[in-house]
Amino acid sequence: MLQFWSLWDEPQGKLAARSLFDRGLSRHAILGGGPVTQGLSWTDEQTAGVMGLFHRQREALPSFGRWVNAVRPHAASIRYPDQLVFMPVEAFKHEELFWGVPRPSTLFRSSGTGAPSKTLTGESSEEPQRSRHWMAYEADVMGRALRHAVHCLGNFQNRSLLALLPSYMDRGESSLLAMLQYFMDHGDFQFGAFYRKDYKALMEQWALASQEGRSTLVWGIPHALKDWFEDPQWKDRSWQARPGDILIETGGTKGMEQDWTPEGFRDWLRLQTKDSVGLRLGSEYGMTELGSQAYRIEGSALEGFVFPASVGIGIYRSDNPLEWENAGARGGINIVDTSNYYSLAFIQTSDRGRILPDGTLELLGRLEGAEARGCNMLYTGG
Repeated sequence: MLQFWSLWDEPQGKLAARSLFDRGLSRHAILGGGPVTQGLSWTDEQTAGVMGLFHRQREALPSFGRWVNAVRPHAASIRYPDQLVFMPVEAFKHEELFWGVPRPSTLFRSSGTGAPSKTLTGESSEEPQRSRHWMAYEADVMGRALRHAVHCLGNFQNRSLLALLPSYMDRGESSLLAMLQYFMDHGDFQFGAFYRKDYKALMEQWALASQEGRSTLVWGIPHALKDWFEDPQWKDRSWQARPGDILIETGGTKGMEQDWTPEGFRDWLRLQTKDSVGLRLGSEYGMTELGSQAYRIEGSALEGFVFPASVGIGIYRSDNPLEWENAGARGGINIVDTSNYYSLAFIQTSDRGRILPDGTLELLGRLEGAEARGCNMLYTGG
């Protein structure tokens, strides 16, 4: 695994000073019908590594192997990334997707916010099934996530990390909680804490960091951010954000009382924070079924979301998931996540997006008819 990941290692310190404000930041590969953008394809050695992982997982994961064979009868002849077969992300609800190691000790579960589903035998379940991601070598995966976050958001040293994630904290078994806790423990932050609805305590810590000359990262789900910014305490604050402060929303807008698109909610955030000079808005895109995350920051050199260079993304046709969409067109998102070395790395999501001219990913919500999912659907005010 570590030898495989080393295919994407760069010389020590090469990326240390880079962030999303630098177009030279390395980023994900483009698969299928994406734009031909210099530097957004894997080397021959990296490609060989990904294809080797595909065939190992095809042979080691029975359900994935059956799926691949059903889609491509001559699966052993698949040689190039554009020929890859991606398994629908819903497989994580029904299958034990790990291989090559004893049962991993770490199990992450999704929020389980979709409609009631059926079991593999066809019987109705009382509650929506939650996706289960068995993660082997959690510390190594989280370490990679930390390095990518630093590359995108800047050095974490001497900053604060404040996380407003009430529904995640109530539900438990969240990969996002685990990741942010790892960041707090290993990212050289001066201070880090999670909050449910104690906006006063959160704002006091943010104000303290500002007074001490430290910048702050604030992570939050849309529902909680909406409640916070509509609270009088936000409007009555007596301090200003500092340059380097970033507000990162995550989790999507499904389940909110207003039917917001991702861009629509960002418009609302801009309005609420317009007087916070120095504050930048950002977004994080991830899910229980992935070990990697993507980031975007408004005003950066890159327009959309950026995954690590070891990740491949492509857009498939919404009317035919087995075909790639044309360059720049909108469709579903396929992801090769090499952090899922010992689970399933070749995932077809039900998220909708497109590849932008700079090779980054624009998120456009969910495909029509896709199951609504996300932490907001667990959120209750009051």
